[in-house]
Amino acid sequence: MSESGAATRTLLLLLAFLSPLPGQQAEREAARPAAIPTAERNKLGDLLPAPPEFSGKPAAPAKFYSTDLYRYLDGGADAYLDYGLVALIHREFKAGNVDLTVDIYDMGDRLRAFGIYSAERSPDYVFIPIGTEGHVDVGSLGFLQDKYYVKLSAFGDTDRAATQLEKAARSIEARIGTKGFVPRPVSWFPVAWQVASSQKYIVKAPLGHDYLAPATTMLYRIDGHDTTVLASRALTPEEAALRLGKLKEDSARSGAVTAVAGLPGEVWRSGGSPEGEMVFFARGRYVVVVLAPPADGDAFLKDLYSHVKD
Repeated sequence: MSESGAATRTLLLLLAFLSPLPGQQAEREAARPAAIPTAERNKLGDLLPAPPEFSGKPAAPAKFYSTDLYRYLDGGADAYLDYGLVALIHREFKAGNVDLTVDIYDMGDRLRAFGIYSAERSPDYVFIPIGTEGHVDVGSLGFLQDKYYVKLSAFGDTDRAATQLEKAARSIEARIGTKGFVPRPVSWFPVAWQVASSQKYIVKAPLGHDYLAPATTMLYRIDGHDTTVLASRALTPEEAALRLGKLKEDSARSGAVTAVAGLPGEVWRSGGSPEGEMVFFARGRYVVVVLAPPADGDAFLKDLYSHVKD
């Protein structure tokens, strides 16, 4: 398997567990949608693009979603709900011969907004200076700002679509106001070999284990080899030790778990898990898992171990 293929497989394994469990989506669909307070509706409505920055006209009434998001995102709603969606406003606009769709997700706070934004972000995107962080592609633009995740798409005149996308996005950006900064759930990740814009925040079953949530991941590229570091933060060092024990037990069910020499504390290596080879240890309140560690990676592991801070 190629390095890029391995990296994609690792990412899919990390995020696959955001999908609903059997029966979970049916339960959510049967539940009565949570009411969205009028004040929240009005606040979201005030963020929609409007003059003077944007001259497009509404093409349909605004729609709001909360726990009934599945009515809009068939099969994709659960990830947003897991990250704590408060409300979504969806509206379609017509700007000349361009059809524009605007979705503004209120995720409740900056960290949860970053979580869902980072789950859908790829380091390979073309990033632009909008909001806290944004990216653009042909016919689409998305950005993170404050507690909001904003997604826009445009159809029609290709030459005008990009211009209308940016005008609408700049209008929303100005209405949100405060740009702030990109949250860093884990600030101690080593800088060397980091892949820019690759940090992700996972709230549900990292690697398929509920006890590892919440967790933050960072992608590293060392001599062309992609390695993912996952940091699971517990409330106490004692809880982190319990998480490490559970991970060791679970890993031992699918293959041998051996001690790694040369590092302080207990460091373990497993080669038979569904995630492939991984090295893991606990330090302070963190359980750290290194997926697909680099060959001859002792220097990387030692540097990583020394960086872990509460």
